[in-house]
Amino acid sequence: MLVVSLVTALLLLLATFFVGSTGGDAALAAAAATVLVVSAYHHRNLTAMHLAMLAAVTVVPVTQWFEVLVIERDRSEQQQVVREQIGRLSSQLETALIANRGYLDALSLLVSTEPEVSQARYRQWLQQLIPAQTFSLLNTTITNQFVITHVHPPEPQNLALLGTNLALVPDQVDDIREVMETQVAKIVGPLTVLQGDTALVYRLPIFGQPHMIISGVVSLDQVIARAVSGVDNLRLGLSVSRGDETTRLFSQGTLGRHRVSTQFEHGGLSWSVLAEPQAGWATPSQTLWMTRASAFTVWLFIILLLGSQYRVMRQREQERLQLKIQEGKLLEAQRLGRLGSWTSLPGDQFALSAPLMELLGTDQSKLNREAMINYIYEPDRPYFTMHTQSVLDGSQPFARFEHRIITPSALLWVEQTIAVNDNQELTGMLRDITEIKSTEAELQKLNYYDSLTGASNRNFFGKQVQQGISLSQRNQNHLALVLFDLDNFKTINTNYGHTVGDEVLKQLTERIKYGIRTSDTVARLSGDTFAICLQNLKDPSHSIFVADTLLKSITEIIEIDEVRISITATLGIATSPTDDTDYEGLVKKAEIALRKAKEVDRGSYQFYSDQMNLENDRRQDILRLLPYALQNNEFHLVLQPRVDRVDQRWRSLEVLLRWNSQELGVVSPGEFIPIAEGSHLIVEIGNWVIRRALEEFSEHLDQLDDDVVMSINLSPKQLEERNLSLFIASEIHQANVPAHRVEFEITEHSLTEESDTTLTAMAELSSMGIRFAMDDFGTGYSNLGMLQALPLHVLKIDQRFIQRLEDGPRHLALVEAIIDLGHTLDLTVVAEGVETESQLRLLAELGCDELQGYFFYRPQPFTELLKERVST
Repeated sequence: MLVVSLVTALLLLLATFFVGSTGGDAALAAAAATVLVVSAYHHRNLTAMHLAMLAAVTVVPVTQWFEVLVIERDRSEQQQVVREQIGRLSSQLETALIANRGYLDALSLLVSTEPEVSQARYRQWLQQLIPAQTFSLLNTTITNQFVITHVHPPEPQNLALLGTNLALVPDQVDDIREVMETQVAKIVGPLTVLQGDTALVYRLPIFGQPHMIISGVVSLDQVIARAVSGVDNLRLGLSVSRGDETTRLFSQGTLGRHRVSTQFEHGGLSWSVLAEPQAGWATPSQTLWMTRASAFTVWLFIILLLGSQYRVMRQREQERLQLKIQEGKLLEAQRLGRLGSWTSLPGDQFALSAPLMELLGTDQSKLNREAMINYIYEPDRPYFTMHTQSVLDGSQPFARFEHRIITPSALLWVEQTIAVNDNQELTGMLRDITEIKSTEAELQKLNYYDSLTGASNRNFFGKQVQQGISLSQRNQNHLALVLFDLDNFKTINTNYGHTVGDEVLKQLTERIKYGIRTSDTVARLSGDTFAICLQNLKDPSHSIFVADTLLKSITEIIEIDEVRISITATLGIATSPTDDTDYEGLVKKAEIALRKAKEVDRGSYQFYSDQMNLENDRRQDILRLLPYALQNNEFHLVLQPRVDRVDQRWRSLEVLLRWNSQELGVVSPGEFIPIAEGSHLIVEIGNWVIRRALEEFSEHLDQLDDDVVMSINLSPKQLEERNLSLFIASEIHQANVPAHRVEFEITEHSLTEESDTTLTAMAELSSMGIRFAMDDFGTGYSNLGMLQALPLHVLKIDQRFIQRLEDGPRHLALVEAIIDLGHTLDLTVVAEGVETESQLRLLAELGCDELQGYFFYRPQPFTELLKERVST
């Protein structure tokens, strides 16, 4: 059996030379060691062969691992050299592609300034523009209405393209039409062209000339040939990918698994360069032989060491056997219970049990008093000394208390019991209670703190604020409660997902904590609603500094996974004792201030005032009575015409809603419409306006010119209704009104929160012939690309710009710029709020198409408006 075990261990050890993985080598070496240990245990003897094999079990796998490490390190150095070479090669390739694209961009810009360019002028541009050393364009052409009108260079195969109608070329017409329609450049390829080269085809729009494009054929063969001309010591491969489709552009044979690669992106394509040395990867033979010689020396040393240790072990084995039997059970019990004990010894020494040594992370079984005290966390040392002394002087028979100890790996909580034993020795028993304390801390955190951000939760925050109010009353100072919402946070979750939204909340919480004092408290009340308690303020106005700092820090760009996110917040502030001396009352008044801030200017702050309280009561009355306004027929419509700039003939009639409440009297639209928009009532009211407006329009169609349209305002919530287009189509059909004589006005706010539902609804209504106008332009933020893409017909300049038209040249220039923008987008431009003849004259000079305001007509019922037109 002894021979069999030795042979088996030897075979396992030899197998490590053929496995080729560190894990496999370790497993085989462990198996060989197990066989040897079992054999020695079974025969109760450790032979010289056992010692030699055990030493080999340690040395052989480590040597093989080290050899692999040496080879990999050497190969890594070689790979770094190759990586730097192909990095320069990739840079040359990318630079050449960017340069050729740049020539085409420059040519596009030149043609946009001179669309009727001659052939000679075109060739002169190209000869001056493109240097010969980087020129890789096989040809460049100008296509006008799908027909090739210019080509360069003037070679026979290129000149043959002149006059070609690409609309008749199936594999090109779609790409050209797409570039013309979207005005966005496109890259086609790689593909094989007539010259036999592999090439990319660049198609670029010409600004201001939607019927023309520039096309350039870049020879990838030439670009690659220039780039690799100086590389002769590497075997190379080059491929390009578009989506899941990969094209091999250059290859010098099959590359091995240790090849080096680099990538770059250009033109929506992913370019990959692979390389390895022509002669293959070199092996550090001299280093490997030195490693093996060192391993043999170590093997001999381990044999000698194991032999000497084995002899010592045999001598002491009998001495330790009885002691281990006696101590084993006690020590095992202490280990399982995370317990440890110590006993005082003469000379101010302390003996430690093995489990306590493990707990403290020390290999010393005896410690002096100073060393013992050093293991106790410094703030807890007086506590430990007090209890120890009380036991020594007989004040109490034993002491049980909790404190912290310092170990090399962690700060631990322990429960310690100290007493005097029968031999009048001071003894202590320690129990590790760190996990218990951690569990208690986690439970406390769940009870008092928000799990996502770590800020206080609503319940804990309420207690903190109430305590702060009591403290401020006692100290005769002030407390401020700042309540704020993140503006349009729902858009972040919609566009980037809730994971990014959660990360935004966490980063914002850290910013807020950084910007306030340690005595202040930040809490997350719900969703994106936060609150801050500012204590010990000498004056309530001191909270203004915090509000300004908070708004500034929140607006700083947040970067998450290369996504840049901008966000703003709106704040409401209430103070104690000025506004209230109760937490719930303070929160309610901060909410009123927050609501007011949102109405006045999002991204700002407002302090609570008694006037706000009155406004809130008024708001609640309006919110309560709005549902009954439709039932009691309290709403009615008035209309205000838009007139032509030249002959002041009616071009449109804007429908405006008025409310005469039985309880409140006349309520301003500026007051009740924002409140209705804050609830779902706006949809029901808006649908009533559409129905009633179409009925009145139908009744008076024969009294209006054929091109006068009815203009009705749509709220953002109506645009989100999935059945909006069906409802409007039904009402138009019921009223027998031509769809092209119906116009809906939307605000910039509707577009900044656009959704698929909104865009679909506008597209469906536009396909019916219904017009769209953008109302109050200039008060929000509109993406110009969105303005161009949406089915808009009219752009209405907000009246605030018109009212300041005469205040100076800057205001005049701003209105002129808006008018020019509208005309560039082929929109009819309307000026709202025209009240003076001077404004009329200036707007006429600026070329504004239509005008609306009190200078012409005030909002009136339909019948009275028609009478006024007849009288004028």
